[in-house]
Amino acid sequence: MAMFRRNRPAAGQQPGPYGQPAAGQPVQGAPGAPGGAPDVRQMLTGAPVERIRQDLRLSVTRVGPHLAAPAIAWPITEDLAAIACVKLPDGAIATAEVPMAQVWGMEAEDVWLQGAGNLRAEHFSRSEFDTASGVAMTMFTGQAWPGSAQLTRLGEALGEELPAGALVTLPDDNTLLTIPIHNPRVIDMVGHMFATGHELTRGQHPMSARPLWWHDGVVEPLDVQWHGQVGQVSGSARFNQAMAAVPQR
Repeated sequence: MAMFRRNRPAAGQQPGPYGQPAAGQPVQGAPGAPGGAPDVRQMLTGAPVERIRQDLRLSVTRVGPHLAAPAIAWPITEDLAAIACVKLPDGAIATAEVPMAQVWGMEAEDVWLQGAGNLRAEHFSRSEFDTASGVAMTMFTGQAWPGSAQLTRLGEALGEELPAGALVTLPDDNTLLTIPIHNPRVIDMVGHMFATGHELTRGQHPMSARPLWWHDGVVEPLDVQWHGQVGQVSGSARFNQAMAAVPQR
């Protein structure tokens, strides 16, 4: 089973709800942690189902070993995927797996929906920036959970109607930039979004090398042909149909 964490915490003293170290203490067997490797899978399958349901989350992550079968994951691009996880009390993230869900008496879809619903409890900061399209660009920054996870519930997180969806980039795992597509000029903002992300992350390679389109809960990658700082965006037939219906204003 794969485990990963955004930030390695400092050492603590008391065990947590799963018999794991409490918040602040490294999990043995997690990346960068010393010592042996306890059977996290056994720990999670033996935990009360009510507790597991509370701690299920979704995350967006780069493709890696933690996405190998039987992890409950959904590909977004060739480099990114959404994944169902269990939030451990020490800050580590354990991938949820199909056999584990069966022990919990849950279908994979139930795990996914529960994880998405639990994201409502995760706090994030929200900032807005003006753009030349006349539609504000919104930045989500996660606090106790990666801000990129809000991609899986973007319409709810933005709190507005998105009939044509929204343009999205992920500068890093904790930051999401998005502009609702309320007019055709928003599509021309892809270069501005990447430039903003580049500035925010001090020039590091973006988590999403391609822009994303969120629409009705579905995320699709978009293709871009760059002409200097200007990007010409193209997408699927579904994307083209939605763009054709955007009000010209």
